[in-house]
Amino acid sequence: MEPKKEGLVVKFLRTYRHPFSLSEMKKVFEACGIEAEPQDIEYYLDSSANVMKLTNGKYLTHAGAFTGEIFSIMPTSAEAEQGVLVAGDRCMPFVESDRISSTLKFYINGKKIPSKIGEFDSDTAIDMFMLFGEEYAPQYIAADPANSDLDMAERDFELPNAVKLTGLSLDYLAENYNYKKGDRLLCCVSDWDKGTLNVMVLHSSDSPFDNGAVGEKRLEWYALLEKKMLESFNRSGPLGSIEDQIVDVIYRNRSKLCVPYCGSLEEFVTRYAKKIAFQRYGVETRLWHKGEDVPAFGEWNKESAICTGNSKKDLSFEEYSVAFVPPSVIDQFILNACFKKEKDIASSFMTFLFDDDYSASDTFYRDLSLNLKDRTIIISQDYNWFADQILGPVRCRCLELYAKISGLIRKIDYNGKTFLDFPSSELVILLQLHEHILKMLEGLATEPQAEELAENYLLSLDGMEWNFDEISGVLEKALAQEQRSQFKIVK
Repeated sequence: MEPKKEGLVVKFLRTYRHPFSLSEMKKVFEACGIEAEPQDIEYYLDSSANVMKLTNGKYLTHAGAFTGEIFSIMPTSAEAEQGVLVAGDRCMPFVESDRISSTLKFYINGKKIPSKIGEFDSDTAIDMFMLFGEEYAPQYIAADPANSDLDMAERDFELPNAVKLTGLSLDYLAENYNYKKGDRLLCCVSDWDKGTLNVMVLHSSDSPFDNGAVGEKRLEWYALLEKKMLESFNRSGPLGSIEDQIVDVIYRNRSKLCVPYCGSLEEFVTRYAKKIAFQRYGVETRLWHKGEDVPAFGEWNKESAICTGNSKKDLSFEEYSVAFVPPSVIDQFILNACFKKEKDIASSFMTFLFDDDYSASDTFYRDLSLNLKDRTIIISQDYNWFADQILGPVRCRCLELYAKISGLIRKIDYNGKTFLDFPSSELVILLQLHEHILKMLEGLATEPQAEELAENYLLSLDGMEWNFDEISGVLEKALAQEQRSQFKIVK
């Protein structure tokens, strides 16, 4: 997809606020000058972090889901003492997940609240970003402009004892709107695309324990949130991220949760949740039943536990494997081939997937060659080898790891009967690594500051390669056992 044309589609998905169907989205693509099949558009929407698929088959952007909905933030004592509130993860899921909180703009009575920088110990800072996942919190902290002198790559992603964070000025609210310690901020998003929010100060009662009718309603709010969160666990299991889980709960129950007496997610997790806590899930973090391991499979996805390769045995493993690779990865492979100045793209692609161990039919190989040739002509027109000297090596290494990760997934999926036959923890990590490497390849393609992040990408690859090496042997052994169990002795 051409960047300028895709930009128009992205703008639509960042600003449109009404439900839409797949056929309506196809018209949007056509209006932007993009020809695409319905299945490709469906894949594009399903891959978008800012689009929800509704139960009626329609889609809704996060801008449509959460613009104007009410949520609250309670400044902590540490923030009140410094006169600064750090948004961190507290605007989740109402604002864009990838937006750095220091770039959010807060308004009160039409006036922009000035920003202010505070300094916090690293543990406190990490707590402010925990809903993004503890594993990602340091990256969000390092991205704050107040930490521009902090070289996380040089520190192997270890935070110093204290960090600076940019927030909105509580001093300004105190001077102009009678804010005082213990008051709550009631917020709503006015422009999702621009990251703009409206704020009002909700003054606390005279009671330090916030008793009274409003306090009782807020306690009921926390109980309801926990009930709906537990229902989400039972209905959907651990979703793709903590944010996905929160999106599911808040959107479904917004009429009862997005109310003037609402509490905050931060207070819920740290003070009021009785049965829910942060739990490890592979290499990530999830909200889950307190003290319980997060399972890979359950009633919510028992059908997906069956290896999908079983339904595709009419395809050769080579045909199945090529269909498994997303178009975006194929584009990155072609760029890598241009960088390495390879001539036989099709042969290189098959080697990329199978390490020279493949047996594709002549017809299949010919069709693949023609498709890759056509796509290479389009991509190579704008390719500049000299300008690719920083990202080229990073892309090459990403694709090498992608080939290993996706190769193991494909072998398990194609040759196994059910994922339940494989070690759960290792399988979860493998699938998470697959998602992470796809996001990294997408970042290389779309992130404007990708070159500046090249060293960070390489450090992340170090960790991902280490994780893959840790689990691949266990899964390969389980796969070998699974394949042996399928042999039958014919007499």
